[in-house]
Amino acid sequence: MHRHRVTLSTYRIDVGLQYLLSDQWMLQANVPYAVKDQDASIEWLDPVSPEDEQAILRSRDIHHRDETYTGLSDADVFLGYKFRGLFKTGDNLFARFGTTVPIGRTEENPWKLGDAGIEHLHIQFGTGTFNPVANLQYSLPLFGSGTINASARGMFPFYENSKTYRGPIELSYTAGFMYRLLNWLSFNGNYLGFYQSAAAWDGERDINTGLRYSMAALGMSLATLDGIVVSANVMFPLTQETLYDEGDAIEFGNLVSLTTTYSF
Repeated sequence: MHRHRVTLSTYRIDVGLQYLLSDQWMLQANVPYAVKDQDASIEWLDPVSPEDEQAILRSRDIHHRDETYTGLSDADVFLGYKFRGLFKTGDNLFARFGTTVPIGRTEENPWKLGDAGIEHLHIQFGTGTFNPVANLQYSLPLFGSGTINASARGMFPFYENSKTYRGPIELSYTAGFMYRLLNWLSFNGNYLGFYQSAAAWDGERDINTGLRYSMAALGMSLATLDGIVVSANVMFPLTQETLYDEGDAIEFGNLVSLTTTYSF
């Protein structure tokens, strides 16, 4: 008896640009670059013969290897509009609609390759398709220096790429608060929920997709004299649930994000 263990550490850099068309209309674009470091190991539960050990290690290397993958992920482009005073004086509703742009690397069907005993990769940097995206962000000032906020985002793939892959529907939502202690210093806390439907290869469900999870986030923002805003957040997993009976189990760790914004 043995167990495969795979850990994946992901480091991602996003470069975003926002252009104001007017006081309320704006264009936005975001291009991510990711580094995905995979570590694959075998946990030996029972003794095995040298021949069986070599066969198990060969099987591991077909499916998962100690490798680092790098590349651009799919980009986003949006057209956004800001509503002011929609429900109450001082509130803001920002609505944006757009699409992903398929610049991230995609893979061949890993299930067919695995069945044939051919080395393959389950990690992808993109979907290979243009996927509609909708995003709503709402903020409401409270007494003093506090603000409550909420958001919802959805991505809706609707066709296969040239390698027969169709990405999953992804829905996320947040709710939280921000407290400005000083003109240049603020703190925030948020709750994040996420849902992912099943992806598909050639019309067949990808058995490693489909999940729900929630996270708590705490962070702070600093505004410098040069107009640069630096924000740091730490996210902690609260709940996670896979929505499939077969396939590999997934367990999330803590996430750290650092954002720098400059207006010119």
